[in-house]
Amino acid sequence: MKQKKAILFDMDGVLVNTEPLHFRMWTEAFARRGLAIDYEGYKDCIGCTLGFLLELILKNYGRDFRDDKTLFPEAMEIKTEIVEREGYPEIEGVREMLERMKAAGYRMAIASSSPPRFIKMAMDNIGVADYFELLNSGENVAHSKPAPDIYLDTASKLGVKPEECIVLEDSTNGCRAAVAAGMTCVGFYNPDSGVQDLSIACRVIDSMDDFTPELIDELLSGAEKD
Repeated sequence: MKQKKAILFDMDGVLVNTEPLHFRMWTEAFARRGLAIDYEGYKDCIGCTLGFLLELILKNYGRDFRDDKTLFPEAMEIKTEIVEREGYPEIEGVREMLERMKAAGYRMAIASSSPPRFIKMAMDNIGVADYFELLNSGENVAHSKPAPDIYLDTASKLGVKPEECIVLEDSTNGCRAAVAAGMTCVGFYNPDSGVQDLSIACRVIDSMDDFTPELIDELLSGAEKD
């Protein structure tokens, strides 16, 4: 029997609805340093790493926090406090979707820009960590999304080819990263992730009910023919 291929998931905005949480976190962290950020000045960093965010803040606000060694730990403390108080907001239908994919025999991994401990914390918190062979962080690669590094690294660690992978992403940068990696990308429209351009994805869904083994088989079959 032909081996089932891999599904690579972004985490924030796809499995857990953390983008509003992250905006709250960074708004508070920068406010403590005398900088008021707004969504327009922040949104382009969605799906990217801390380094990308700090470059964006420098560009949009003229403030350089790249040498601020206390910023990230403080932001993580703010995030931890919010999560302990409110929990991680799970995307509706995620557990059922993962169960469908597991039953269909697909291999699954996370390829997220978040730090490793927060990936594990989030997946443990909503009780789905055991569905994934690998929890991979953008901190393990040289370049943040929209560069393809995290997706290529995840595929390599799974021992699968890029063309054998389906990616589920909710951000412009994430979709660009997946396509640049030579993978088949499905966009997940999450209104809480802000205005994102998912047009580069081969299909866009707005519910986990629509992310099915049948859809993946269809898309991978099309990719093989191409």
